[in-house]
Amino acid sequence: MSPYYLISLVYLASALVLFLIAGIILKENARSNQNRVVSAMLLFAGIAPFFSAIYRTVIIEPADLSQPITNIFYIWELFFPILLWFSVLFPEPLPFYRRHKRLLQLAFVPHIFRIFMAIFFNNPERLADLFTLDTSLPVIGFALNIVGSLLKLIAALLGLILSFHTRFFSLINLTYVLGSIYFLASGYGNINNPALKIQVKIVIAGVGVAVGLYALSVIIPTMLSLQFPEVLREIMILTALIVGPGSIAWAIIKYRFLDMGVIARQSLVYTITTAIVVGGYLLIINQLSTLFFATFGFQSRILDILIVVIMLLFFQPIYTQVDDFVRRLFIRSRSDYRHLMESVSRELITVFDTSRLVTLVSDLLNREMFIERTHFALRQDKKPIYKLVGESREYPIEDGLLAILLEKQKPIFMDSVKRLARNGHLLNRLASLNGHLLLPLADKGELVGLISTSPKIAGFRYTYEDITLLTVLANQVVVAINNAKLYAESLEKQRLEEELAMARQIQINLLPSRVPEHEKYEFAAFNHPSRQVGGDYYDFITTAGGQTSIVIADVAGKGVGAALLMARLQAILQSEGRRGSPMETMIAGINEFLFESTSPEQFITMFYGELDCDKGDLCFCNAGHNYPFILRRNSDVVLLKDGGLLLGAITGAAYQKAQVQLASGDILVVYTDGLSEAFSEAGEEFGEDRLIRTVHEARGQSAQFICGHLIKTVRQFASDTVESDDMTLIVVKVK
Repeated sequence: MSPYYLISLVYLASALVLFLIAGIILKENARSNQNRVVSAMLLFAGIAPFFSAIYRTVIIEPADLSQPITNIFYIWELFFPILLWFSVLFPEPLPFYRRHKRLLQLAFVPHIFRIFMAIFFNNPERLADLFTLDTSLPVIGFALNIVGSLLKLIAALLGLILSFHTRFFSLINLTYVLGSIYFLASGYGNINNPALKIQVKIVIAGVGVAVGLYALSVIIPTMLSLQFPEVLREIMILTALIVGPGSIAWAIIKYRFLDMGVIARQSLVYTITTAIVVGGYLLIINQLSTLFFATFGFQSRILDILIVVIMLLFFQPIYTQVDDFVRRLFIRSRSDYRHLMESVSRELITVFDTSRLVTLVSDLLNREMFIERTHFALRQDKKPIYKLVGESREYPIEDGLLAILLEKQKPIFMDSVKRLARNGHLLNRLASLNGHLLLPLADKGELVGLISTSPKIAGFRYTYEDITLLTVLANQVVVAINNAKLYAESLEKQRLEEELAMARQIQINLLPSRVPEHEKYEFAAFNHPSRQVGGDYYDFITTAGGQTSIVIADVAGKGVGAALLMARLQAILQSEGRRGSPMETMIAGINEFLFESTSPEQFITMFYGELDCDKGDLCFCNAGHNYPFILRRNSDVVLLKDGGLLLGAITGAAYQKAQVQLASGDILVVYTDGLSEAFSEAGEEFGEDRLIRTVHEARGQSAQFICGHLIKTVRQFASDTVESDDMTLIVVKVK
């Protein structure tokens, strides 16, 4: 194959690729002004190599054809005004386009005039011959002579214009090229979207290199009447034909130039793969045939057929390998929605913060789908109230809108929603934020939120692929929101557990570290909260008079609130007890303090007793607490009831103290209701009688043994049930 025909083949292939890309772009979105302009630009750019290939291979003797038909070739130069039009329109119309749209239309006039001149007035000499009239005719000969001279003058003037136009028309094309570069650079500087920036950068670079090479090899030499080396000119033109359409094809396939869909990009990939394989096969067959002829001196049809058959056998495997390579190189990127969704899904499941989730999805839609603005409205605490992320105001959702979103459960355009549902505050707010498409976030028949997206930048439209991706993405976002809620709940639970553990440690520190020791008395105590932090409290305080105060209290409620109230009670008792304040006055003061500083549902039951270990006297006041009892040596039981109302319930309550005598062998048991009100699996209460009997069973043992035996018995009784209350117990045995 000679270089002459090889160059023609490259010209023809470049033209076909340009025509193909132009058709795909126009078919993808014929309504888009950008798509139409780019398609026209590529179409006219393809006319030049197409006619060049035809002239080189089919038209052997161009002079044999009429010159007007040959000069139709110049129609391709409409590429330059369309390039100028494209530069002010892409990626978004520049202010110059809006202000001077009519002026841009006038940019086509010089080229239309050039085509007109090239077709109809391409040969002024022939035109002058046509204007030669027979002046020998009588009467009118003189007039015809004048008319003929005038027509020849016009033909000469047209020839002069054509000569000047042919030489200096390249200056117009060069001006258009420089203007296009300027406008493209201006548009590129205004782009914020990173994906769109990559697209424009590739297209600008490719078109700039292609047009620049053409200007250096054709336009400038024509203007300056320079003799440019033919081989170098052909190389530069071929490079321009490869780089120009190649950059646009690369931008379409790799980065979805003009927001081209997967089908359009796959069509280009299929074409590229086929061209590579078929072109390679043709070259191989041609070279093998040439080699055979050079070796044996004749052509063999059988050999040609055999080579074709062998090639066909290996066509499909090779084609598959090449196709897989091309798809890995182009389609399998972040611009492919399937692979994009896979990577995003892996990223979303690791997001446990709603703010980061919103940022991630918004950036994704902006970067990959060219959606300029995204707003999230999320439901608040399972109520039909929604709050836009980043705003403080809450919006109730309209029943009509809620029903539509739950019924569709897929993206729906705002215009459709407005037709089907009454306008409401949420819908109006989203509309004011340039909402264009709504994505319902539905989970198990409930609307947990919705996403509002604005129109795409650069006038791109929402395609079927976009709607499919957004539907899948909405489902992934619902899962991510649920994960974020569960994670937040687990963090809150962990935080509460840590706080409770700390509060429990503080509470343990508030309880006495050891029981009192005395030669005539044995003391034992036990405390176990039903939760980490309980509301039971016990203490032993040495008063100013040397008595031993025995305190047990049960704070209403459980958890941190009860523990804090217990801590306040402990501080008051420690202070007042050591000061030696009268028992009735102290307890009445505690009642008033709690009444004024706590809510009505917070109260305390308390037993407070002061034991004179030398005399055996026990002065006590029972403020609404379970009745402690004394098991006498003779098995009699004395209930310690005297005192008054529980603490913090009412103001002005009066409290009295009472006194009992403890003798050798007596056992004092003070407890909270967690023991007496423990329930068995059958629902039976342990009760005070069992408490007394259990103590009676172990009365011959030490106070510590009695305490442990009582707790063990209660737990065995309620072994199959969960402890519903705190357990606190004090046992004092007189030796």
